[in-house]
Amino acid sequence: MAEVLFWTAASILAYVYVGYPFIVRVLASVAGKPVRCVAAQYPSITVIISAYNEEKNIRAKIDHVLSLDYPAALLNIIVVSDASTDATDQIVERCKPDRVELLRIEGRRGKTACQNAAAERARGEVLIFTDATTRIETSAFKAIVENFADPKVGCVAGLLVYQGKGHNLTAAGGVSYWRYEVTLRLAESRLGTLIGVSGCLYAVRRQAYRPISLKLVSDFVIAMRMREQGLRTILEPRAICFEDTLDQPRNEFSMRVRVAIRSIGALVEERRFLNIFAYPLFAWQLWSHKVLRYFSPYWLLVTLVTCLILSENPLYRAVLIVQSVAFGAGVAGFALQLDARRHSLLSKPYYFLLTNLASLVATLRYLNGDRMVTWLPLRE
Repeated sequence: MAEVLFWTAASILAYVYVGYPFIVRVLASVAGKPVRCVAAQYPSITVIISAYNEEKNIRAKIDHVLSLDYPAALLNIIVVSDASTDATDQIVERCKPDRVELLRIEGRRGKTACQNAAAERARGEVLIFTDATTRIETSAFKAIVENFADPKVGCVAGLLVYQGKGHNLTAAGGVSYWRYEVTLRLAESRLGTLIGVSGCLYAVRRQAYRPISLKLVSDFVIAMRMREQGLRTILEPRAICFEDTLDQPRNEFSMRVRVAIRSIGALVEERRFLNIFAYPLFAWQLWSHKVLRYFSPYWLLVTLVTCLILSENPLYRAVLIVQSVAFGAGVAGFALQLDARRHSLLSKPYYFLLTNLASLVATLRYLNGDRMVTWLPLRE
């Protein structure tokens, strides 16, 4: 029985981290669905920025958006303040009233509530959602909206690039993890549709936007809203945006736990999309990319315990040694936070351990009733 459990858990882990990404890339290269882009005309856009106590960043963000390469007459901004208690609202109100609007939401209701309210108020044909600290390439908006010439496209994600503020293992591990994730998302996008987007930058047809439950994470559920309308969610690699990594382990861990809790909640609430018979491709992607990955820490524990039980066998003893070395490297990276330029080999096992520990904590907290509707900006 221990051997059966070991090989079952090991096979699932191999499929999640190696097999599924390989299969998706092969299928995308063989049966990819191109998007028909047209750059002749540009639609009107409303840029929506959800903010909570962003007085240090909001003016620079507004000026940044207004400076991007897009016809001024076709671009307006809505800043949604989620009951901010600092000077965020006053700063927004001093900006250009003909192009920048403040929408205040009382009661601290969370980012999804802010986005729902702004989408209802918006007058642009395309809604572009972005965060207060995200830096956007000059031509990104044009690259995004060109995809909406294809009537099958309902949502377009920008390509997020993480930039390490320092050289510690948290920053290096976050950058490495995201590169792996982007490669996978590009393949999923070419194959048919993404299963989620980065909240830093994405766009939606205003007519296709549907209100999202306040307790769900909008940048994950938005792909489900597109799928139920028969529309695609794609990744546009030319629409580049930048965010700084979180250099402090506690902040990175907190962010990963929050994202996982809200994503698990979305999978539970929207579980109809896990029906492989109703949504064959989309459900397979959700199971492989999200569900099985969130349960990876449990499969890791199964392999560790079964190797301990079977350690008299040379094969399992060797696997146990490899596991111990990998976990030890991860713990060392977490505890010491060394300079990644000198100890780069520790960054990947460290970040792998961090993300799996975050998934473990998130699943337990979700079962305990934690939903994390609101958010706090994490800044060093």
